[in-house]
Amino acid sequence: MIRKASSNDSVARIICFLLVVTIWAFVLPLSVEAAQISAAESTAQLRAATNKILALDATHKLLNTDCIKCHKSEPADIKRAGGKHRTEVTCLDCHIDHLPSGTKTIPQCSMCHDPAKQAHFALGARSVCLKCHRNPHTPLNITIPNKHWVNKACETCHPEKGKEFKKYPSKHSQKNCTFCHPRKHKRIERCLQCHKPHAPFMVFKDCLRCHKPHSPLNIHYASNIPNKYCGACHTDIFKLLSKSKAKHGKFKCAFCHKNKHPTVPKCQDCHQNIHSETILSRFNNDCLKCHRDPHNLLI
Repeated sequence: MIRKASSNDSVARIICFLLVVTIWAFVLPLSVEAAQISAAESTAQLRAATNKILALDATHKLLNTDCIKCHKSEPADIKRAGGKHRTEVTCLDCHIDHLPSGTKTIPQCSMCHDPAKQAHFALGARSVCLKCHRNPHTPLNITIPNKHWVNKACETCHPEKGKEFKKYPSKHSQKNCTFCHPRKHKRIERCLQCHKPHAPFMVFKDCLRCHKPHSPLNIHYASNIPNKYCGACHTDIFKLLSKSKAKHGKFKCAFCHKNKHPTVPKCQDCHQNIHSETILSRFNNDCLKCHRDPHNLLI
């Protein structure tokens, strides 16, 4: 059986509500005041700690042995692959200040690498250096981005390659350096990753006996290069010379075609005063009118 609320119950509820509001109105200002006091105390403590550090910094000069107490990865990188950053400079040679008393915590590369002394150092500020030298603590672990400007950067250290490209234009000179040297510095792609070999027996080192990667169409070779290398492209001539019974069949191709491709010698370079002037004049000094083919002499 549900009892109807009496007027006494309503009065009791109103009294309770007013009591709660009165207590909350009294307690809230105390809480705000306490929070303000707590924030003020924290600020004061922080200021005191900062002043203590500043005072300590003024009396205690940082040593290189102090760095590793907080910085673990950087000293490890330096030890592993620091190069001259390990052998010729210390932490404090680069990081000449330390927070909170100093602001020059991150050095500029130009502090040591003078742009006036080397073109490579003049490429730009520290942000430019970090595009390839990603970690100053491992400066020779160079990662090269495949960007349009990369050739200019490479040529500041490898100017002879840039000159070679300009002197002997080819499809190679139209590519970024990173096409053959991707990502990692000193990485060299093998010719056969792009090019088919002239002959099945050829490997990368065989390509280099005739072709320089930065001037591939300027073909040079040694005097002792085997005939089969020439025969890889000049198949018919190689077969003809190999079967020849004449003295020419005993020579290496490079004996007549010296040093540079294509070199076509004159017979008179070796054969002098073989025939009288009368005979030579009758054939207009053209040896091949009788001897036909120097790779398989008929007479």
